[in-house]
This record gives sequence, structure tokens and C-alpha cells, in this order.
Amino acid sequence: MDDLLARLAERQHGVFTLAQLRQLGFTDAAIRHRVGTGRWGPLGHCTFCLSGTPRSWEQQMLAAVLAAGPGAVASHRSAAALLGVPGFGRRHIEVTTLRSKRHRDLRTIVHQSLQLPPHHVTSIEHIPVTRAARTLVDLAGALPPARTERAIDNCLSAGIVGLTALHEAFAELRRPGRHGIALLDRLLEDRSDGYVAPASELERRFLALLRAAGLKEPVRQHDVGDRDGWAGRVDYAYLDLRLLVEIDGRRHHMSKLDFEADRARDNRRVAAGWRSVRFTWNQVTRRQTEVIDVLLRSGVRKRRPDDAQCRKVG
Repeated sequence: MDDLLARLAERQHGVFTLAQLRQLGFTDAAIRHRVGTGRWGPLGHCTFCLSGTPRSWEQQMLAAVLAAGPGAVASHRSAAALLGVPGFGRRHIEVTTLRSKRHRDLRTIVHQSLQLPPHHVTSIEHIPVTRAARTLVDLAGALPPARTERAIDNCLSAGIVGLTALHEAFAELRRPGRHGIALLDRLLEDRSDGYVAPASELERRFLALLRAAGLKEPVRQHDVGDRDGWAGRVDYAYLDLRLLVEIDGRRHHMSKLDFEADRARDNRRVAAGWRSVRFTWNQVTRRQTEVIDVLLRSGVRKRRPDDAQCRKVG
């Protein structure tokens, strides 16, 4: 039995539950003996760990899931951390369960859900966890709007979730009274087919600057070509003005070869009839009036209420 338990604990970050011990055949007396002699250590409500097992966030996370009962999963910020969503560290312990149960560990945040179907759940590092689309729907009801929007765009940009899966999860979980539904409805309305998520914080700030100034938004991630073929992809383009906008903050750290290759692409674009403007992190974040002035003088206009680009950027 001890060998079977060791193999189970190895898969579970050293954690096991009272129910699992009984399934393996351990009697209450045998359990008390091993705890009393220090071979096992109590970890939480009806959960234990092998003595000497390194303590970790993953161990605490799985212990919280197991303590919450059958069907419980890591969710919300904990799920985002396991999924690798940028901006979420492995600090919080949050679980979702279908059962109405108060968790005895005050460090654990427990959410009760009426809907937790199997296709909303996966496993990461042997920890049951909500899938990316479900996680984002949950986060919309728990985070400030700006952080929710960043989480969605980060997931889309990194390929952690697809638009189709996100829209499907939203439609499935949408119900009156659910926290975050109105916010998510608005965010998803702006993220229909063809949407390209900002790939960096600098891009998000640039788009926010355009919206605050009431300027028309450009096409994102546009491929530029000439008679010789592909001439590169640019951050933004105003197609009607044949105006390219680049805001890549890494330009200050380019190697000589990268710099020369980039300038060669610039020359090809100019020869093909494009104009180009560039903005740095400092300009976008600290010299915003200058950025807006350059765009206005380049022909970018204020957006109109009926402008299709206000709702969808292709």
C-alpha cells in the first residue's frame, strides 16, 4: 500500500486525500500511526503530504482542489497562472466547485458554479483546471474591466485561446445576473472575425491613445508588398492614406544587421508609394500630444459615429 501511495503522491505533487488513502486500503489506525510517526504530514482538510516533499504553490493548489471535493478545479487567477496568461503569477489559490461548501483553509478562495461541464475542464501539471475560454469568462466577473481586456488580448495574441472558443464559452455561460457578462458582451462585440489582438503593452497604449483622441483606428498587422514580392509586416496601416505606423520599442536594441534589413524594407515601401511614421515608448506614454499632432498632420481624421472601424478593425 505504501508503494502504491508513493506512486500516487508522485503524480500529485506529494499530496493525497483521506478518501484516496481509504481506497488504497489504509485503515484509520494505519493513517493515525503514519501521521503520528511523522511519515505523513497534514496539509489541509482531509489532505496530507509525504514528509520531506518540497512545498510549492502547485502542491498547495492541488491540495485546495482535492479538499474542495470531487469535481472541483483550479479557476480564475489560479487557472490563468497555470495556463500561462501574461500578468498572472502563481500566488493566488482559487477553486471552483459545483458543491455548496465552505473551504476550511482561509487562504483559499472558493467559487461555486451552477455550470462546470467536462469540456470546460482540462489538466495542467496534474491539476484539474478550467480551460482558457472558461477562465476568461470567469475572470470578467472578478477583475477590473481594463485588466480583463488585457487578459483577453494577451490570450488571443499568444494563441492561448481562439475567438471561436471564447464566443462559444460566453454563449454557453451567459445568463442574467452573472457577474461580468455585460463587460464581456461589449469586449467580444469588438472582437469578431478578423480581429488582431495587440501583441504588447506599447500597442495597447497606442490604441488607447487613438481612442481617447477620437482618431480613426488603423488596420493592424498589415502585410506590405511591392512588385518584387513581400516587403514585411507593419504594426499598423491606414490603407486609404497609404500611411504605415510602427511603434516597436525594440528598435533601440537592434543589431546592425537587423537595422540594415529594416531600412531596406523601409526603402522598398517608400518606393511602392507608402509613407511611414514611427513612435517610441517615450512618445506614446509621455509625449502623447506630439503623437496625435503627427497623425493629424499625416491625414488621419477623427472617427465618425457611423465609421465601421469604431466597431471592427479588419
